[in-house]
Amino acid sequence: MECPLCNLDLKNEKVWFEDEKIIVLDTKNKKGHNGRIMVVWKEHTKNLEPKDEEYCNKKLKEVAQKVFSYTNYYEIFQDKYSSVMGHWHKIASDINPNADDFLQILQTPRSIYSIEGKLIKEYD
Repeated sequence: MECPLCNLDLKNEKVWFEDEKIIVLDTKNKKGHNGRIMVVWKEHTKNLEPKDEEYCNKKLKEVAQKVFSYTNYYEIFQDKYSSVMGHWHKIASDINPNADDFLQILQTPRSIYSIEGKLIKEYD
């Protein structure tokens, strides 16, 4: 089965950051959010070394500060309800109680950050 994250057509995507290891881009489905982005590890793998995951989180937060500049807070989600389970990636979005996935978000381990990147609260 082909992996949709390995086969991203980047010329048709909004890419915020890319280097030899990762891509940070808009998600295809915003699920009712104004902004929703993800960091994708380029190599097809389910798990990352802690230093690589730390790097991904750092870059995702840097991009999130630009993408979500219209609001005061954003969330970064742990992988619980992903539609692509075999390829490491992480999602960040604005906080929108009217979003299609809001009830699912309440059941998802996540971290809330201020737009400056300060951790506000973690939910397990």
